[in-house]
Amino acid sequence: MDRRSTYKSKGVFKTDELRRRREEQTVEIRRQKRDESLAKKRNFNVPSGGLSDSEDDDQGPSAFQEQLQEQFPGMIRDLYSESLDEQLASATKFRKLLSKERNPPIKEVIECGVVPRFVELLDSTHSVIQFEASWALTNIASGSSDQTQVVIDSQAVPIFVKLLTNDNLDVREQAVWALGNIAGDSPRCRDFVLSLGALEPLLMLLNENHKLSMLRNATWTLSNFCRG
Repeated sequence: MDRRSTYKSKGVFKTDELRRRREEQTVEIRRQKRDESLAKKRNFNVPSGGLSDSEDDDQGPSAFQEQLQEQFPGMIRDLYSESLDEQLASATKFRKLLSKERNPPIKEVIECGVVPRFVELLDSTHSVIQFEASWALTNIASGSSDQTQVVIDSQAVPIFVKLLTNDNLDVREQAVWALGNIAGDSPRCRDFVLSLGALEPLLMLLNENHKLSMLRNATWTLSNFCRG
């Protein structure tokens, strides 16, 4: 499909494009076998192009790393491009890598220096780019404590708190998930998230009439806010 078709006449992404991406995400949420009480959750997706889990297994770690190093320069260039098409394509590629069910290359993505750019894209005026950047950061924050700290140090948390009241419901839900992962890392991280005012807008979401996935994620995030 022509990537230009993801825009309306005034350059705004079509609603059905974000819905399609959200449906892809929702299908994979159902596949998760992790208990809802887990402190962190990673957002999986069905591979569609790029490096799949099966390809990773077939190639072995060394070949997979080589392929990553071949792909990263172009992906980084496009992520910093002025072109919205290129930004979206690159953010989506990074998100799919980070969504691999086995051995996601979180460390490698952090090391290539793109986390600050994902944080910048959280303020994009285009909801699909915000969504993809949020999803990528959510999965980075699902990693080790050090990897979660990278997201915190990049100043993503205040923006995620702001996104809890975003006009787009799907962007809001991804912000809920990201904050849940960050707060679930440790009491210190939880206290930091709460200190930035995340509780009130989260409770507002729970009091609104939202779809089941939003309510489930918001409830799980709230449980991480309340952990001792």
